[in-house]
Amino acid sequence: MRDKFTQAEKAWCLYDWANSSFVTTIVAAVLPAFFVGVVCGSGSVTIGFTGFEFTSNSQSLWGYAMSLAALFVAIGAPVFGAAADAGGKRKLFLGILTAVGILASALLFFSGPGLVEFTLAMVILGQIGFAGANVFYNSLLVYVTPPSRRDLISSRGFAMGYLGGGLLLALNLLMIKKPGLLGIPEGTMAVRLSFLSVAFWWAGFSIPLFRKVPERTVPAGTDFRKLFHQGIKSLAVTFKSIKQHRNAFRFLLSFLLYNDGIQTIILMATVFGKAELGLETGHLIGALLLTQFIGFPGSIFYGKLAGRTGAKKALLMGIAGYIAIIIYAWRMTETWQFWVLAGAVGLLQGGVQAISRSFYSVLIPKEHASEYFGFFSISSRFASILGPFMFAVIGDVTGNTRNSIISISVFFIAGGLMLLTVKDTEHA
Repeated sequence: MRDKFTQAEKAWCLYDWANSSFVTTIVAAVLPAFFVGVVCGSGSVTIGFTGFEFTSNSQSLWGYAMSLAALFVAIGAPVFGAAADAGGKRKLFLGILTAVGILASALLFFSGPGLVEFTLAMVILGQIGFAGANVFYNSLLVYVTPPSRRDLISSRGFAMGYLGGGLLLALNLLMIKKPGLLGIPEGTMAVRLSFLSVAFWWAGFSIPLFRKVPERTVPAGTDFRKLFHQGIKSLAVTFKSIKQHRNAFRFLLSFLLYNDGIQTIILMATVFGKAELGLETGHLIGALLLTQFIGFPGSIFYGKLAGRTGAKKALLMGIAGYIAIIIYAWRMTETWQFWVLAGAVGLLQGGVQAISRSFYSVLIPKEHASEYFGFFSISSRFASILGPFMFAVIGDVTGNTRNSIISISVFFIAGGLMLLTVKDTEHA
C-alpha cells in the first residue's frame, strides 16, 4: 500500500476540516449553550408560527429542531443523489448546499435574547446545508481513492474534521472567555462572532475540494432540468437494487440504528450538560474540545484497527463502547465526570463513523455511488430524526432527561444485533 496521499485525497479530507466547524461550534458546543442560556432563558418557552403555539423547555425544543432538519434532508437526499449520478453534478450540488450552510451560519450572528424562532430556523437551514452537502461529499470518495485505501482515507477525513473543528472551537473559546484580549466588547458579541467565524472557515477551506477532486464528466448540452426527472425515475430502481444487495441493505438498517445513538449524543450532550448538570459554558466547550482533539488520533487509530480486524469487528467494538458510555452518562452528577465522558466519546465517535462510511463504500456499485450514498444519508438523517425526537419526548413526558439518556442504549443494542447479520466481504 502506498504511503503518500494524492492531491485529490488531501483536498477531499480538507473538506471535513472545513465543514466540521459547523458541527463543533454551532451544533455541538457554542450555539446550544447560547440557545438555552441566552435565547430562551430560564423556564418554559412558547414559540408560534402563523397561529400555532407550542410550549416546551429549551432542551426539548433543540431536540425537535434537530429532528425536523434531519427529516428535510432525509426526504431530499436520495432524489438529489440520483440526479447527481445521472448528470455527473456532484460538486455542483455539493457547492449549492455548502453555500446554504455557510449563509445560515453567518446569519446566526443576528441571534439574541428572545429570538427563538429565528435561531431555530437558521440552525435548521444550516443543518440542511451541512447534511445535504455530505451526501455528495461522501459519494466523491469512490472517485478519490481505490477500495483498498478507503478505510484509511475515510478515517483520515474524520480525523481532519476533528482537528479542524476543534481548532476553530478553541479559537472561539478564547474569544468568548477573553473578549477584551481581542478587542471584542463584553456581552454576547464574542459568541455571535463565533458563528460568523464558522462561515468564513467553512468557505475558505472548502475551495481545494472543488479544484482538485475529480468526478465523472457528462456530455456537453445536458439538460439540467431533466436531471431531477431522471433522479426521481431511478430512485425506485435504486431502492429495489439496494434490497437485492443484502449486505448493503442490512448494513444500512444496522447503521440507522446505532448511528441514531451516536447522533443523539452529538446533538443533545451540550443541552443536557447545561440544563441537567448546570455546567458553565466554559466547561461545556472545553469538554467538547477534548472530544475533538482525542477524536483526531482516535479516528486514525480506528482506521488502522479496521485494517487489522476488519471493519465489522471494529464497529462492533465501538458499539459496545458506546453502551458503556451511556450507562456512565446516566449516573454522572459532577462536572469532572462530563469531561471523562467527553474523552471517551472522542475515542470512538469519529472512528465508528469513518469506518461505517468506508465499509459501506465497498458494498455498493461504484457507478451508482451518489444514489446509494443518498440512502446512506437517509439512514444517517433518520437516525437524527428518531433519536433527538425520542430524547425530547421522554424528557417532556417524564420531566427528567436522565430517562432520555438511558433510552438511547436501545439503538446501539439493536444496531449491533443487525450488524452481526452482515457478511464481512470488504476487500474481497
